[in-house]
Amino acid sequence: MSCRGMVAGVTMAGALLAAPRLHAQAFEGSITMRMGSRGPQGAMSQVVEYLVRGGKMRVTMGGPMGGAAMIVSPTEKKLYMLLAAQNSYMEMSLPDSAADRARTAAAGADSVTVTRTGRREQVAGLTCEHVLVSSRGSATDLCLTPELGRFVNPMASLQGGALAPWQRQLGAEFPLKVTMADGSVPLEVTKVERKRLSNDLFAVPNSYTKVTMPPRRSPG
Repeated sequence: MSCRGMVAGVTMAGALLAAPRLHAQAFEGSITMRMGSRGPQGAMSQVVEYLVRGGKMRVTMGGPMGGAAMIVSPTEKKLYMLLAAQNSYMEMSLPDSAADRARTAAAGADSVTVTRTGRREQVAGLTCEHVLVSSRGSATDLCLTPELGRFVNPMASLQGGALAPWQRQLGAEFPLKVTMADGSVPLEVTKVERKRLSNDLFAVPNSYTKVTMPPRRSPG
């Protein structure tokens, strides 16, 4: 798979969720989730492994797009995309949080309504609360838990890293399940493991060569 094809695939998955602020998380371990979408070729589904240690995140995507892995390092303000097939990696600077907040305000946070339903569910062994996010007459159901910290979407940096309007109204919470208005479920956590992780998982291998990031397409 080419670098450009890898970026396009990762961007597709990242579009399923809004981009939150970076936030150090006390949780350490792995979170396995199933992500899906609908496109010109029909429904697509893939397994995503989300690793957390000391505020750093690593996202590895399996399924038909296997081979994509990304590392987010808030302290370095960097995102690294690892291309295992080519023994190479691409590097991006993370967006400034102040600029993120400005873009969020410009997007119109007041146009989104967040409603906590009080209804709870067990997903992957954890309890989450169903929260309705309504905008333009459509509502999305997010089942959120505070036990895993704030969800950080590294793929969002490929789309400018803007903070979602509704994200500012919520605390440091992680979606275990997302249900769209049409009943489809683009994200569901299937397994959570609290365990120690190696620092090597959050570093670019020394054998990898740095390559240039392809330019993003302009919206529209």
